[in-house]
Amino acid sequence: MLAFPKNFLWGAATAAHQVEGQNCNNDWWDWEQTPGHIKNGDSSRVACDWWGGRWQEDFDRARALGMNAQRIGIEWARLEPRQGEWNAQAVAFYREMISGLRERGLEPFVTLHHFTSPQWVAERGGFENPEISKWLAQYAERAAREFGELATYWITLNEPNVYAYQCYLAGIWLAQKKDFGAFLRVLKNTIRAHAAMYHAVKRARPDAQVGYAHHWRVFEPYNPRSPLDRLMANLRTRVFGQALMTAIEEGRLALPLGLNTPLPEARGTQDFLGVNYYYQEYTAFDVSNTRDVFARSVYDTDVKRLQHFFEGAGNLRPDAFRDLLIRLKIFNKPIYITENGFVETDRDDQARYLVTHLKAVNEAIRGGAVVRGYFWWSLLDNFEWSEGYTPRFGLYRTDYETQQRTLKKAGEVYEKIVRANGITDELTEKFAP
Repeated sequence: MLAFPKNFLWGAATAAHQVEGQNCNNDWWDWEQTPGHIKNGDSSRVACDWWGGRWQEDFDRARALGMNAQRIGIEWARLEPRQGEWNAQAVAFYREMISGLRERGLEPFVTLHHFTSPQWVAERGGFENPEISKWLAQYAERAAREFGELATYWITLNEPNVYAYQCYLAGIWLAQKKDFGAFLRVLKNTIRAHAAMYHAVKRARPDAQVGYAHHWRVFEPYNPRSPLDRLMANLRTRVFGQALMTAIEEGRLALPLGLNTPLPEARGTQDFLGVNYYYQEYTAFDVSNTRDVFARSVYDTDVKRLQHFFEGAGNLRPDAFRDLLIRLKIFNKPIYITENGFVETDRDDQARYLVTHLKAVNEAIRGGAVVRGYFWWSLLDNFEWSEGYTPRFGLYRTDYETQQRTLKKAGEVYEKIVRANGITDELTEKFAP
């Protein structure tokens, strides 16, 4: 058996807007109302009905699988619907929810910002406005004072690199801009916002463990012998991955965010590395693709054939995940895999992905990576942003008409792994020979 360390945290992840429903006071809800923004015209109005109380039965399901942790989000737009005004009902709701995790023996990992902002923030320019760091710091400090004794682990921002890319470079979400300058400005503002949030949480709860969830994608040159393909892979790695980590670990804005511009308030503002990882991607030079600064993704035909959320993804190579985790040793921080997952298909792809990628995690730990926890994305099928309800990542299948949950094959496999605190020889032989 491939055993994991004692006291390893096993959980699943969710985001507030994706599961709660009735979340009508943020920028994403406003954006949903325009026809064509969400696939199939889907709406988050009900989602998984957590605001209606179904979080309790879903936490019971998490515990029934043997988990000892759960990543959840709290919604800024509910807590501070108008600037400086806090909603007592929302505070009580989230206190009950986080307490519900504790009562079930699930260690809470609380995400403060997962892509959505209050309408009043959006009206003032959102992350394009440098004031965002002040607004988020005030929110983070108040949240830490309201819920701090219930939660040790705090995630400031979820995937700020993805948010900036989707909204300001690819032009897919919210602002729908294709502006490299705006993309870089937003990235810099997210770094400053994270730093301000880190210090704010620490002021309220000095013993808190604070980090952010960084989306890591391993970019490889499509043609390793092509200097231009290698250049594009290195550029994407620097912009999408390394720039934020350099700013936060070293307190400076390196190219392309700045010319080693000092940013001392950001230095050392993560107590752990939150790693979101899904797949590796091949990159080629393409002079016609100005939107992505002359870089083009080259797709793996098997992944593309599945026609799901990751259509267009690169190879699903677990060894790339293992190597990434080992490289992250240089930061000398504990690692929590805050998201990792795959969609339901007509095969056992979820279970295969789960076992092969956890095997890669195990290999990374044996290679010296200090990985202390793993969160599958997601506990149950939910609202997947512009993709609506089409992709199904959950360990539990959600019937959105009846709100009935059904445990999937991947959930059964995950329970075996969690209860054994390792991957049995039987699972290795079946899914990762």
